[in-house]
Amino acid sequence: MEKQEAPFSGFEPLNSNYVYCPNQFFDVCIPHCSRGAVRIIAYVLRQTLGWLDENGVPLRQEIQVSYSELIERAGVSRGAIGPALQEAVDAKFIRAVQRGSPKSRRNSGRSAKYSLRWDDGNIYTNDPAKFAGLFSGEGNRTPVPNQFFDRVVCLESLAVTKVVGTVIRQTVGYQNQFGGRRTSHPLSFTAIQRLSKIGDRKTVTEAIRLAQQNGFIECVEQGCFSHKKSQRRPAVYRVHWLQNAENSDISSKSPPASYRFKNPTSIGSEIPPADRFKNPTSNKRKAPNESNKQQSTVAAELIGQLVKQGIDQHAAGQLVEERGVDVVGNQLGWVDARHPRDNRPGLLRKAIEENWEMPASIKLKMKRDSLRKREAEQKAHQVSEDSRIIELKRERLQRKNALQQHWDTASREQRSFWIRKAAKFETSKSIAEIIRRQNPSCKTPRIQVLDIIAREQNLPPILATNSSDDWERCDRRSPH
Repeated sequence: MEKQEAPFSGFEPLNSNYVYCPNQFFDVCIPHCSRGAVRIIAYVLRQTLGWLDENGVPLRQEIQVSYSELIERAGVSRGAIGPALQEAVDAKFIRAVQRGSPKSRRNSGRSAKYSLRWDDGNIYTNDPAKFAGLFSGEGNRTPVPNQFFDRVVCLESLAVTKVVGTVIRQTVGYQNQFGGRRTSHPLSFTAIQRLSKIGDRKTVTEAIRLAQQNGFIECVEQGCFSHKKSQRRPAVYRVHWLQNAENSDISSKSPPASYRFKNPTSIGSEIPPADRFKNPTSNKRKAPNESNKQQSTVAAELIGQLVKQGIDQHAAGQLVEERGVDVVGNQLGWVDARHPRDNRPGLLRKAIEENWEMPASIKLKMKRDSLRKREAEQKAHQVSEDSRIIELKRERLQRKNALQQHWDTASREQRSFWIRKAAKFETSKSIAEIIRRQNPSCKTPRIQVLDIIAREQNLPPILATNSSDDWERCDRRSPH
């Protein structure tokens, strides 16, 4: 008969009814094992570590397991018991002490017996490939309410168990050197998905919703998504503890006294105390400022575009919140280039969730556009340069014609004087000799001679527009 789900108001405080559970149950078992194996391992843990003597030693280390017991108390269906037991043994969480045998006409049958498998090594691991049994060294334990095993693991889906287990592991599962434990911890959607090893983001969303709705966890501070990385912050979650319970030290503003916990002889924490976060005193949201309003406007527009693409409103909001406006905006702009056929919303959603790279066709188009732009800029520069050269040649020709008029009207003696002076200013001996041999009666004198005329007439030389600079250079090279 299926176990009936009772109303749940919150976990009882950690004063007596809890299991001091190895952290590898959360780090290795829950993320990587099937639901049946998780439930069987949790059942053996609960039966072994749930009852200790005055010295802290389990009263029973070999747990007798019958099919009916696993069905009634562990929540495993009959058909899944055999494969789940074998998976738990193969994964090295439990060992078979005594094999069971079915009841027959000649045999009364017997139940199987299993015990937890412990690793006596001194290295803690959360790698399933290196896992050789539960870490038996000091530390690396989490105080877990019995209700987590009896209520969550036994009755809820594996996804909800993973989410609740992640919150427990990231809050009370960490202990500092003073024996204190976290009451809450920032956990982004992506962090929960990564730690719980849930592949589908829609499943994570639904599991978080159900875990809060059923009273297993609570969000004490909403996260903030923004296109600016510095303004983003993850949501803060904590275990939902039972309020106003008899002999309870838990209140809405203070953690249970048992958080300042037993067995503070070891650090037992993988994160130093500097990484702990304060517990907010109120769940009220702060009034949004102007920047948040603008961000909300952009986010609302993107959500509207996602809805038009065929994604439902709730999923669209989750995508924008978790992936950010930049990623969503980019993927919306690139969706047509991916040429979706049968399932356009599904392709778009997966592209946003996994932040796919820019499509090759868009990269090629951008490369071509950049090349065209560069060629256009080079062409414009060449046209400008050509225009400038043409203008310089025109001005040079005008200066040459003006100086040529002075040569045409000058006497032979004046021409001879200009020729000798030009040869004197020329630094190259061979060119100076050529100038010196020029006939004063020629119609077209050499440029060096025309430049001497320009100097005497206080006109710009042929090859430059700044006469003073050119004549200074001429004077410096002149062999006085």
